[in-house]
Amino acid sequence: MTRMHVLMSKAGAVAHRLALELSAASAGDRMPTVQDLSDRHQVGKGTVQAALALLEEAGAVEIRPRGKLGTFVTSIDHRLLWELAGGSSVSVAMPLPYSRRYEGLATGLHAAFIEVGVPLTLMFVRGAADRAAALHRERADFAVMSRLAAEGDPELEIIRDFGPHTYVGAHGLVLAEGRDPEDPDLRVAVDPSSTDQTALTMARFPQLPDDRLVEVSYNQLGRYFADGLVDATVWNLDEIDAHITVPVTTHPLDGVDIAATTSAVIAARRDAGPTPTPVTRALGADLIMRSAEEVVAGRRIPTY
Repeated sequence: MTRMHVLMSKAGAVAHRLALELSAASAGDRMPTVQDLSDRHQVGKGTVQAALALLEEAGAVEIRPRGKLGTFVTSIDHRLLWELAGGSSVSVAMPLPYSRRYEGLATGLHAAFIEVGVPLTLMFVRGAADRAAALHRERADFAVMSRLAAEGDPELEIIRDFGPHTYVGAHGLVLAEGRDPEDPDLRVAVDPSSTDQTALTMARFPQLPDDRLVEVSYNQLGRYFADGLVDATVWNLDEIDAHITVPVTTHPLDGVDIAATTSAVIAARRDAGPTPTPVTRALGADLIMRSAEEVVAGRRIPTY
């Protein structure tokens, strides 16, 4: 291998690393000096200059010196930089988009990843337990769930907490019309795939015999109430009218702490390793909640 081939090979490897580093930059940002980059990547200044030239020739970034002010990024193609860095699509396991809040979170994530130029794959998975399983089996990089569900799994860590009422507006007790909430003979719907719904149901009905619990997924809820198969459930009240068409009454969950169940979080495996800077930037973007709030308010069409 000639000296020139060795130089270009080194430059290519450094260009690969610089592409990931620059993925977090924006047009107008000041570049580190060649000396700084040389020290950071433990290569000669000539290799750094060749690596930057490769990125410029590829059209991923354009940099210009401004004398004593330093060198600045004048234009940048984030998607191309991510590709040159060897980055693949980031996968996020989401709740099924049956509510405006879930559609809003999906829309916000979609917009945030477009902004940083990182490809995103949204996986819609019913139930926090199954979304956690997707993380553990490395089928997803991140998952959206409630804070309660994430905190209940010691192998997960919370990357971002969006705060109260971002996952659901409120949970409440839903009763078939005319039923007494204290009736010991209530048949109560429970969804084992939902960590929150199961926990809240057990908290609201701690002494309920197992034979009074009826396993029901949210998409079966309306039919079970209509056919008289269940008398009560604890459920997300945001979209209850869209799923139950027969007369029901709703009641607050007195004495039950529901704060952790209303907060949306982004979770990842604790052993997943460091998150690339562009992905961290996307997951931390204010754009996510701005977009979500616009969808919930009906000012934005969901796009994901």
